[in-house]
Order: sequence, then C-alpha cells, then structure tokens
Amino acid sequence: RNNVCHVGHANSAVAAAVSAQVSMLNTNTRYLHPTVCLLARALLKTLPPPLCDGVAFFVNSGSEANDLALRLARAHTGRLGAVVVEHGYHGHTVA
Repeated sequence: RNNVCHVGHANSAVAAAVSAQVSMLNTNTRYLHPTVCLLARALLKTLPPPLCDGVAFFVNSGSEANDLALRLARAHTGRLGAVVVEHGYHGHTVA
C-alpha cells in the first residue's frame, strides 16, 4: 500500500481533467493577468483596516518574502537594522 492513487494507465478522463486545468494554470505572476488582480483584491478584503486598503505582493519563495519585507521596512523607517532569530534560515538574499 502507498499513497499513490490508481486510475489506470492513460485514463482519458484524468488526462482531459489535467489538460483542462493546465490550460488555466498560471504559476508565475511576472506578467499581470486579470485573475491575479482579482485574487489580490479578494485577499485584501479579508484584512482589517487599514491593511485592506493596501496592496498585495506575490512572491515565489520564503527567501523572496523575507527580502521584500526587509526592503519595505527599510524604505518605511529609513533604518537598516533588523531583529532576527539566531540560527534561523532567512534565505540567500539581502535578508
């Protein structure tokens, strides 16, 4: 026994479902697409004021998220210092 679902070899229903999903799949937000903007708006609606009036940033990794958070904090405060967890992993970026 394992955790692999068995649907048979070359199952036409599964192949059709995968093909339909892949044709709609967007795994990169480098290029703006209306659905990315809709997602950002939907996420912002779940936040309390004043956060709901802000913007959403999409990144592809924890390292990018840490780097962006540090750059935003530095831009907002004008300071360079940060408090971090000793021996914590913060990625391989400026953060």
